[in-house]
Amino acid sequence: MDYKSLITVIYCSSNREHPLFEQRIREGIQKNCGGLQIVSVTQKPIPDFGKNICVGDGVGVSGFNFFRQSLIACLEAKTKFVLTTEADCCYPPDYFQFIPPKEDICYRNSNLYVMGDHRDYWYYKPEGATHSQIIGREFYVETLEKWFRGAPQWSPNEKNFPKERWGKEDVFGKQEIEYYRTENPVFQIKTHRSMRYFTTSDRIPRYELPYWGSGAKIRKFYMEGVPEVYAKVEN
Repeated sequence: MDYKSLITVIYCSSNREHPLFEQRIREGIQKNCGGLQIVSVTQKPIPDFGKNICVGDGVGVSGFNFFRQSLIACLEAKTKFVLTTEADCCYPPDYFQFIPPKEDICYRNSNLYVMGDHRDYWYYKPEGATHSQIIGREFYVETLEKWFRGAPQWSPNEKNFPKERWGKEDVFGKQEIEYYRTENPVFQIKTHRSMRYFTTSDRIPRYELPYWGSGAKIRKFYMEGVPEVYAKVEN
């Protein structure tokens, strides 16, 4: 079966990043996704990016709301699997080509890096993350609906959901997560506008990455035209 009929790309954003920056992220996803279906759930409307569902920017920024937006995207998608993308992350073409062997496991990519705020190099991020994973759609829906049972539609104060509500660090249990590795890395660009300013990494600078090339070149591309206070590089 054609993998394009198996996977929907889901994109969730609170639209707090600079519009030029986020637009370039979306253009990269469209360029590299190989024509996969895209469902985006955002807090401001975005044109020309798959099926867009706007929930309004009054709902607020939190982990709870991120997963609520993810659930909305999963319910809109009709394919067997959903592949996550986010507004501050860059994805190589091979990220969109992995087909999981099981539908009841969250597969997280272990080939992850992060470009620190105001820096033009990357650190390796040793553990997986929600911004680089593929999951059986029905399994993800069932999991999120379980955690949202009895909860309000939106909750801007539950930044680390489900920890605040259920005392858990992750919506998936350890036995429900497996790791795979893309040939080329996925990376996140941390900014002052993201929900979390810090993330775990090894703090060893890499000035080039496979497929992406030079960190300085990448940063210049994504930050061109973005206000200097937001885009400047500090080594």
